[in-house]
Amino acid sequence: MPKQTPALTDAKVKNLRPTRDQSKQVELSDGGQRGLILRLLPNGQKSWAVRTVLHGKRLFQGIGTYPEVGLSDARQRAQEIISAAHDGIGPEAMATRRKIAQMTVTEGHEEYLTAQRQTLRPSTMVLKDGMWRDHILPVLGKRLLKDIRRADLFEVRDTVQAKGFPTQANRVASEVKAFLNWCEEREWIDAVPTAKRLKTREKPRIRTLSDRELVALWHQCGTHGDLGRDFTHLLLLTGQRRDEVRNMQWTELNMESGLWIIPAERYKTGRTQVVPLSPSALEILHRRQKDGASGYVLKGRKEGSAYNGHASTLKRIRARVGDGADFTWHDIRRTVRTALSRLGVDQATAELVIGHAPQGLLKVYDQYDRLEEKKEALTRWADCLHSLVESQNSAIIPFRRPQVQR
Repeated sequence: MPKQTPALTDAKVKNLRPTRDQSKQVELSDGGQRGLILRLLPNGQKSWAVRTVLHGKRLFQGIGTYPEVGLSDARQRAQEIISAAHDGIGPEAMATRRKIAQMTVTEGHEEYLTAQRQTLRPSTMVLKDGMWRDHILPVLGKRLLKDIRRADLFEVRDTVQAKGFPTQANRVASEVKAFLNWCEEREWIDAVPTAKRLKTREKPRIRTLSDRELVALWHQCGTHGDLGRDFTHLLLLTGQRRDEVRNMQWTELNMESGLWIIPAERYKTGRTQVVPLSPSALEILHRRQKDGASGYVLKGRKEGSAYNGHASTLKRIRARVGDGADFTWHDIRRTVRTALSRLGVDQATAELVIGHAPQGLLKVYDQYDRLEEKKEALTRWADCLHSLVESQNSAIIPFRRPQVQR
């Protein structure tokens, strides 16, 4: 009968010392766990290894040093590795499994964002970064990814709703689901938690600014510095989105032709948007050009950054306008689009002015850019806006179609 290897004990492992004449590594097998080996170096350092057979090949895998890894933990790790080897799972796959088992939502999300940056536009990544930083991280960041349940998704949504952002709550819910779907594809989680009623029904916002609010906005934005004033005026005069105006760069402007060419990678629709600039818009840009024509047109406080004071500017403007003013920057864009219809601009031109892509067969067959029509529409809108602003009476003034000289 073969002699049995005695089991190691905590005391034996702790008191084990190299002999005076030891010059090589010594290995002691543990009779308490098949395949577990304690290695003792001549300098007294102790470490654990496990001997396995994977696909007919003998392997040795280190599993930590002593006393960082004690006898009990070493046996448990050895058993996991040997069981995995029986199932054809090697050390690298085991390490990956252990990493996934210990992965927090923050760690998983960092890899998700890194992957998304390879294919998504920078503007989209800004939105994703913001939703993570402001809404998801504070709730889920420290939790283990494998432990995320349906209740966690509803907790994130409810937290955003409690802040007074019901529409944003739906966007954040979609972002969480997109992240979890990405994790499921990589088998980091077994399945995405089912949450049928996670997103609430949205009521489309139809808010536009009254003529009185337009006049007040035009005047009040000038009380918050040149940046806030020019940002607001350019929003009103171009009808483009907040971040498209905020991140406007001199390289996108052709001052001689009076065109602002927003590249496809910076535009929401993924199409290049050409914005004809009215004389009023060009006047603002010529005035800012004196400060240097490189980088952002509306420069932020930090070197190389764009203007970022839009939130505080809007808050102060609304307070000054009074009467419960609750308009947003995007409401200005809707107001411009509505005004174009009131001025008699045809629908196709008005939609192209604000950058809406043609739908259906028009998207395929109608490739006319309507550049001249867009220029006339924005010029008429600028004239109408100025007639409102220059009026002595800030009460509601009906839109009048200015006579456009041809």
